[in-house]
Amino acid sequence: MKRTSPLLLAALVASLAMIAACLPPATSAGGPLDSGPPPEPGTDLPGLGSASAPTADAVIGRIRNTLIGVDPLAGNFAKAIAQVKPNLPQMTNPVQATGLDQIPLLVYAACTDAKLASYNVPTTGTISANSAPLVAAGMKMLDAGLAGVASQGASSGDFQAALQALVSTLAADKATTQTMTTSFIAVCMASTTAAVSMVGY
Repeated sequence: MKRTSPLLLAALVASLAMIAACLPPATSAGGPLDSGPPPEPGTDLPGLGSASAPTADAVIGRIRNTLIGVDPLAGNFAKAIAQVKPNLPQMTNPVQATGLDQIPLLVYAACTDAKLASYNVPTTGTISANSAPLVAAGMKMLDAGLAGVASQGASSGDFQAALQALVSTLAADKATTQTMTTSFIAVCMASTTAAVSMVGY
């Protein structure tokens, strides 16, 4: 039985992450997180500013903020947190941080808890007929995770094209039975992983 290639889905997630990484970093209104003395000019600051990697708590918070109705204390998301959290990055220094590869596992669990109705995606019908709601759901997730710049920024067309390509691939897959639920989870994983995996904010 032929299945949708995991490499294709991984490539889509990677392309969404690259698009998201090209967006200007969000700035904190409160200033830097470290209130220590300012560094000497020209000093490298691994793990600060645009070079920061998200820690375990930041990853969980980003997923919670990106997905409507997903609770880190309930459902599959909570179960996955209990298993995966120790493997997620514990430091913001991107050179030393390990565990970023665990983010998609946590995102998958959270996406299985997300409700299609929260994103106005029907549970019945064909994927082709419902491609617009699926793409809109992905954009809504990206906007929630990226403070609205996914649909309003210069890369908006790129985000939409990547999501449309994913939905078209799912609709064309005749070897496996893709449902609206499995297609929604695929869109959710691509969008949320791209938003959550960004470094620098």
